[in-house]
Amino acid sequence: MHLLLGHHGDTCCVGVRARLEALGLPARMVASPLAPPARFAWRLDDGLTSRLDLDGDPTEIAGVLVRGTAWVDPAGWAPEDHAYVQAEMLAATLAWLASLPCPVVNRPSAEIWYRGRASLITWRPLLRRCGLRVPDQLITNDSAEADAFGRRFPAGVVYTPLTGDAGYLVATDEAWQSLADLQQRSPVCLSEPHGATRPACVVGGQVFWDHDPPPETRALEPGLARLAAGTGLDFLEVVTAPLRRGPGVVMVEPMPVLEHFEAATRVLILDALTALLAPVAAAPGAVA
Repeated sequence: MHLLLGHHGDTCCVGVRARLEALGLPARMVASPLAPPARFAWRLDDGLTSRLDLDGDPTEIAGVLVRGTAWVDPAGWAPEDHAYVQAEMLAATLAWLASLPCPVVNRPSAEIWYRGRASLITWRPLLRRCGLRVPDQLITNDSAEADAFGRRFPAGVVYTPLTGDAGYLVATDEAWQSLADLQQRSPVCLSEPHGATRPACVVGGQVFWDHDPPPETRALEPGLARLAAGTGLDFLEVVTAPLRRGPGVVMVEPMPVLEHFEAATRVLILDALTALLAPVAAAPGAVA
């Protein structure tokens, strides 16, 4: 049995399940594999082994695609009890995924499992280590520092709240004054502006694009593969864009969204994911 850890509305899970079933491989979509009515047993006395019963009988897990975190329905729980149970479920599911000997696509680290979507500032050190350009950025509550940073970019800079990811162009005198007023209460994050974005999807080290990118953008592919390897994720979405020093990365999404890509690219991505989960059955010529 292949488990798809996600929701029925996720087109990625739906597409992979259809491909696995076409190969004659049973697949099941679950939001929280360790939650009732499933029964889970974990033995630590003779090495680490586990057993999962989804339908009353032990389920042999052939592969797992991770498309979401574990979740407990809050109905019937007091808020403080639900928070505790949810935390325990997250920890148990993370440990279980780490222990599985079968293929696990996007086996998460604790850092990625718990932090959710992170800002570019968080990804910046790893991106730089992978040889990928990132926008020049500044976090400051000093209006003079902000003004000096802005003078480097005649078209303006992008302001992003530290608690969100929506960007706002700061280019007019009025906008700069509003920014200075804000800095009296909180630091701000400023970034150099970038050109039109182009998403890329890394699956098992292979990079997929909508249409053929220009050579300078395609040259990012080795760095994107290193980035995926550095995160420990087999399935990663990265948004690229022109910067003043050349193309670079402006966003990293550890939970790729298929709808960000065209239909033909989605097919290639789903085929590659299926091959990661079932490498023998999905090999060319494996199905008549």
